[in-house]
Amino acid sequence: MVSETLEDRLTWPPDELVSELSIAAKAIGIGEAALATALSDGRTIAQVALVNGVKPHRVVTALVSCVVADMAADIRRGDLSTDQVRWLVALATWRAEGQVTSTFPAIEFRPGSLVAP
Repeated sequence: MVSETLEDRLTWPPDELVSELSIAAKAIGIGEAALATALSDGRTIAQVALVNGVKPHRVVTALVSCVVADMAADIRRGDLSTDQVRWLVALATWRAEGQVTSTFPAIEFRPGSLVAP
């Protein structure tokens, strides 16, 4: 197993943000650029979801499911205890709920990167 530092864990690559945008957009049923534009206009992901006939909880579930899928190998290997998994899922849920209900600064969407104007 490759050892990583806390700094490594806190430094997310730019495509990680696009990935979460992709997950939210897919759950809502719209394109990433359309979601990025809506967010830049001051709307929340929850508002965009509702306008498109999707419950915001569906987006939260999609984001949390991605986190669970990412840690599945750790769970299978036994690297995470049941309590750790519960804590990580609770943290991912809290984070996803915050993402879905928060407004974001204006962003310029380009596939593969997010750049503040």
